[in-house]
Amino acid sequence: MGLTIALGLAAAVCWGAPTVWLAQASRNLGPLPVLVGSILIGLVLSAPVAAFVDSPHWTTKGILLALALGPLTMAGYLLGFVAFRGGAVAIVAPIIACEGGIAALFAIAGGERPGAIVGLFLVVAVVGVVLAAMGHGGGRAAVLPAAAAALLWGAALALSAPAADELGSYWAFLIARLVAVALVLPIAIARGSTRTWLNDRWRVACWGVADTTAFLLYFVAAARGPVSVAGVLVAQFATIAAVAGMVFGGERLLPRQIVGVVLVIAAVTGIAAASA
Repeated sequence: MGLTIALGLAAAVCWGAPTVWLAQASRNLGPLPVLVGSILIGLVLSAPVAAFVDSPHWTTKGILLALALGPLTMAGYLLGFVAFRGGAVAIVAPIIACEGGIAALFAIAGGERPGAIVGLFLVVAVVGVVLAAMGHGGGRAAVLPAAAAALLWGAALALSAPAADELGSYWAFLIARLVAVALVLPIAIARGSTRTWLNDRWRVACWGVADTTAFLLYFVAAARGPVSVAGVLVAQFATIAAVAGMVFGGERLLPRQIVGVVLVIAAVTGIAAASA
């Protein structure tokens, strides 16, 4: 399980570190242009890898799962970007990070048993995320879309493991990303938003590269399992994002939010120690 932990935490860093830039781009451009630019950049970067990866063993189950991931991830991204446009990073990121707990619940409901001690730390991590969300910079305009994004991403993370098992991590990711692009491009064309992201290209590009890397890392981690552990570890991007929001975004955490961050860090350490 050590590799799953390392991959999950690496994905968390990739998702958490550029979150402040993502929020700034969402406020500067709007959610749709950021979504268009970032997923196109991710697709351009990841598609050539297909030449160096073994062909997948196509199965009906795998294809259906990968196809389902496309709209889930697209809607999750869009709702998340809407939340970042209206709320503080230190609030929105921890709410979205509940995706890990939701994915873990899906996995446990499906029969996965990560162990009593690991399960306890999973609960501690979710509690920490909730505490971290209780502060300034929220409001319905941020909290509601963030909560909806967490539900969608929890489902997407839970589906990622079986999709990766069927098709391989890379092919499951690529199909999901192709479907997301196919869904969002017509909307962007109709709204004239296909090139708007170029007005803040470096922030969108940084997020697109980091997001693609993180997603691929998570697919591999989820394929190795347990999904409950991989999902919660990935969700620790909220801790990194909250710190980045304070350092680079001028945000301040309340005492209860600091307690939440400490609980999250303690839970990650506990999961790593219990799984070693």
